[in-house]
Amino acid sequence: MLQMERYYAERVGDMQGSDIRDAFKLTEDTNVISFAGGFPAAEAFPVPLIEEIMQSMFRHDYSGLQYGPTEGLEELRRQIALMMDAEGVPSEVENILVTNGSQQALDLVSKIFLDPGDYVLVEQPGYVGGLNAIGNYQGRKVGIPMDDDGLRIDIMANKLKDMAGKGQHPKFIYTVPNFQNPTGVTLSMERRRGLLDLAREYDFLILEDNPYGNISFGQEPLPHMKTMDEEGRVIYLGSFSKILIPGARIGWVVASPVVIRQLTIAKQGTDLCSSSLGMKLVLESVLSGKLDAHIESLKVIYRRRRDAMLEALARYMPSEVRWTHPQGGFFVWLRLPSYIDTKALLPFALDEEKVAYVSGKGFHVDGTGHNTIRLAYSQAPEAHITEGIHRLSKVIRRRIETAM
Repeated sequence: MLQMERYYAERVGDMQGSDIRDAFKLTEDTNVISFAGGFPAAEAFPVPLIEEIMQSMFRHDYSGLQYGPTEGLEELRRQIALMMDAEGVPSEVENILVTNGSQQALDLVSKIFLDPGDYVLVEQPGYVGGLNAIGNYQGRKVGIPMDDDGLRIDIMANKLKDMAGKGQHPKFIYTVPNFQNPTGVTLSMERRRGLLDLAREYDFLILEDNPYGNISFGQEPLPHMKTMDEEGRVIYLGSFSKILIPGARIGWVVASPVVIRQLTIAKQGTDLCSSSLGMKLVLESVLSGKLDAHIESLKVIYRRRRDAMLEALARYMPSEVRWTHPQGGFFVWLRLPSYIDTKALLPFALDEEKVAYVSGKGFHVDGTGHNTIRLAYSQAPEAHITEGIHRLSKVIRRRIETAM
């Protein structure tokens, strides 16, 4: 057989698989309770609304079956601009690019800004999809630690000073400031301002990814960093995947017109355009006036599941385990004793207790995080969450007792 590896581009060496995707293969057993995938709850999809839209969509208009403009349908871009206006980000159609989910936006931003070897600041732990997009273009990822208030701005300031002394200048920082994937924590208001100050001082961009911001459990949402952006330094990413349906694959970018133009050129060489059918479906959902009520119903569902997970963790987990207390989104982050390797523990969790999770090591760019776990509460019903945490606690407790 031909040795195909010798034809690969150099960048292939920087591409990595996702432990999250690999975990899905391990959970085909219907007896497994899985906290691995951060998917929306299928039972929460607005099926009656989608059916209504699909039935009426093609009565007089077949444009959803045709190619569309690379930038996205103009009316959808206009509606997104209105949404951003309402959230404090003044926007026009020229500021909006529609993408195949925010994942494509991560790829396009990395494509137009990164040369091989460029430095990028990332959260540690950080979202694997973002880390991989940066890695695909051979960006050098510099991890910034987090705590319960998000990015440690003090550590970042010291890191930037040290990098500047070595002639190293990051192109941008990638951050998920609201109910972060994987930790569930939110970047505090003080630190949002501090991050903007550092970006101005050291002249780098901010890639603000906000897929979970609408799914908050009661507290007033913090302003987007884009609302405080007076220079066009912040590139904002949004998505309909978590608040409507992921199958439509519709996300968006908010940026200056010159950046949107360059992203559009990059997108032309990637996929020509996003799905016209998906864009029409999202547009009609927005125009129906029912999306806000649907989002409110999602908050109720996910808050109940978050509460079930936190209650079960408090009831069953050994005292040596610590976890975050998210105020929205899909995830809880566990930190186990340092002598436990959660990736090595996963086969025992699957075989002995039929419960799945994602090891936290893959969310770290420096090889640490071996004793951490990401748990997603978004898919499992409350009863399954309680039982699944009980099962997981037994696996962890046995490992702790073995080490004593």
